Parts: sequence; structure tokens; C-alpha cells
Amino acid sequence: MGSNPVGPLAGLACFIAAAAAYALGWRFAAWLGAAGAAILTGALAARGLLAGYWPLTTTYEFALAFALTTVLATLLMRPETKSEVSGRALRHARDATGVPVAAMALAAALVAYARLGLPASGRAIRPLLPVLDSIWLPLHVGAAAMAYGALALAGAGGLVWLLRHSERHEASRVIDRAIAIGYPLLTLSMLLGMIWAQAAWGRYWDWDVKETWTLITWLIYTLYYHVRKRPNWRGRRLAWLAVAGLAAVLFTFLGVSWLARSLGLQSLHLF
Repeated sequence: MGSNPVGPLAGLACFIAAAAAYALGWRFAAWLGAAGAAILTGALAARGLLAGYWPLTTTYEFALAFALTTVLATLLMRPETKSEVSGRALRHARDATGVPVAAMALAAALVAYARLGLPASGRAIRPLLPVLDSIWLPLHVGAAAMAYGALALAGAGGLVWLLRHSERHEASRVIDRAIAIGYPLLTLSMLLGMIWAQAAWGRYWDWDVKETWTLITWLIYTLYYHVRKRPNWRGRRLAWLAVAGLAAVLFTFLGVSWLARSLGLQSLHLF
């Protein structure tokens, strides 16, 4: 059974337009991002109603959810207010466009991969596996999707810090704020997954390849919190940690399945 392709493609167009509008400094850029988020939310909701279960079970569905949460995190991270900064820093905060450009571009890439990169069979609605017919599905996977969106925004901030000297002040604040949201959500997702695993298979942790890479990702952000206040780690090193975290998130989402299939590894998380 297939699904309606119009919603994701319309959302993709909005995210590309939003990235361009942010780059050009147009005031309605956020509205384009919000429109794309609304369209994608509608597409996922319609798919869930058609399937009869939460649309968080396939690479296609999670990629769309990942893109959606990335955009929502970007829209919720407001520029600094006048009470927080002043003078030159305030001007840079108001003029900063690199982070939303990078985040919208990442969201567009995720939707493009889901809609244009996956075969039709990968986008089809599938019968729900018995083990996934659980309340833990929206809790565990939903928390992971929200965590990934916030951490993607932090990674976008890291890239901007490294590439755009004039936007480092705002990028640093975005990194810190986004990880402050994404790290607890990632921790919650892991805990919920462990509870689900215990209920379903009688064990909390199995060193599954996806579990292992999720732990590696979590340790990167744990390191961030251990070193963020140290003077010799501020700035460039923290930006690199944010980028490394994003790379780990993307590999956990997409690379692990490829690696497991290439090496013939067994995993309960391949989809």
C-alpha cells in the first residue's frame, strides 16, 4: 500500500524556499518553514490514520519526523533579545541567518532522501509487526525524533560557528540551547527503549548495533556537558563536538542499517 506523495514534496519545497529566504534575509522565511512543518505534520497524520498506527516504524516515516522536528526546533529557537545582548553582539544576533539556513537545508535533505531517495517499496505502508504494536512505540521513537531534531539544530550551529566568524556568538548560544533540549530527550528515549526491551524480550540491553551507536552518540553529548565550562574547550572545540554529535546522529539513523546489512549483523532495529 502506498502513500500520498504530495505532502512531503510540498513540505520539501517550503523548506528549500525557507532556506533561501533566510539566506536572503527575508522576514517571511520563518513562515515558509512553518508552512512546511504544517504540511509535513498533516502528511504524517494522514499516513498514520491510513495505516492505523503511529507513523514512526520505517526509515521513510522517521526521516519525515526527523525533518519535522528539526524545523520545529529551528522555529522555536528565537534570536536573542535586547535584554540578553547589546551593541555589536545584538546586531550579529539579529542578522544571523547561517543557523536557520543550515537547519532548513538539512530538513530539506532528509525529506528529499525520504521521498526521492528511497524506492517505492520503502515508502509503502506496511503491516505493523506485533512487537511494534505497543504504547512504547510513540514514546520511545517519538522522544528519539524530537531529540534528533534538537541535536540537528545544534549541529547546524556547530557548522556555522566553524564557517561564519561573524555569527559565532549566536551559533554558540544555539548549540548550547539545542543540546540542553536534545540531550535529555535522547536520554529519555534510551531509557524508554530499555524499558520496552525488558517488557518485550526480557532484557534491558543487548548491545545491538543500533543500541551501541546510540550509546556512542549519547556519550558525545555527555562529553559536551563535561567540558563545556572549561576555558580551553570553549569555542572551536565545542563547535566540533556539536558537529561530531550530528554526524553520530545521522550515522545512527542511516549508517547503522547499511553497516549491519553489509556485515551481515543481526539487529532488532533494522527498518
